[in-house]
Amino acid sequence: MVGIINIFLPLIIQILILYSLSRIIDRLVIRRLGKGWYLATMWPGVMIHELAHFVACLITLTKVYKVRLFYPSGDSLGFVQHAKSHNPIKNIIISIAPLFGVTAVIWLLTKFLWPDLYVNQVSGIQAALTDFSSFKNFFAFSQDFFIQYVNYIKDLLSSLDFFSWQTYIFIYLMLTLSSHAAPSKADLKHTYYGILGLLVVFTLILMFDQWLQVPVTWTVVQWLAKPLFMAASFITYGIVFAMFSLILLLLISLVFRVFKRGVSY
Repeated sequence: MVGIINIFLPLIIQILILYSLSRIIDRLVIRRLGKGWYLATMWPGVMIHELAHFVACLITLTKVYKVRLFYPSGDSLGFVQHAKSHNPIKNIIISIAPLFGVTAVIWLLTKFLWPDLYVNQVSGIQAALTDFSSFKNFFAFSQDFFIQYVNYIKDLLSSLDFFSWQTYIFIYLMLTLSSHAAPSKADLKHTYYGILGLLVVFTLILMFDQWLQVPVTWTVVQWLAKPLFMAASFITYGIVFAMFSLILLLLISLVFRVFKRGVSY
């Protein structure tokens, strides 16, 4: 059972980190800009978020009724109306699609707008991910993992060229994308049911294994191992640049706070 959990754990950790970062960035941006400016500047991230849901529906052969990539109304900035499914895997894929969709766009933008930073140290984080194999080395793994991220963020910040227009476009795009990588509350409701469904399925398979003494579960896990590690490694790009955006946003907020205090005096 522990081996099965370890196969899923790297992806789960990566998704949770990116989700948390995205939520924090979104709240900071809307707090600093206000609702009007937020809507005026954050629309690219909203569109990629909804487009990811739409593409996930196409991939899972889920019928789509209506798509609004950017349609501010109440608490919603956009939506994809699709048929309900009782398939837990479909529900999970559609719900968490923005995490992978936003990461894919970040990956492309990094490749074309900032080619010197493309791949490089991200490969070190990916290697750390795929080396993770047991809970016994979990703390050592976490420490190494964190150091890899910190080093990469340092390189990002030190390589900023404020005399280049590409830097400002890149920062803007990273902010709007990072702030909309997280699934919405409505998306997460479907994810909960999907995860619960998968747990039930794996529990039944484990019971079947013990009853007939056949390694069905382990065979399934071996099939899933490579794509799960590849997905976890891919999410790394989203996390790195979300951390990058958060640090810059915090620095900008600090500068504005100091400036306001100076003016008030």
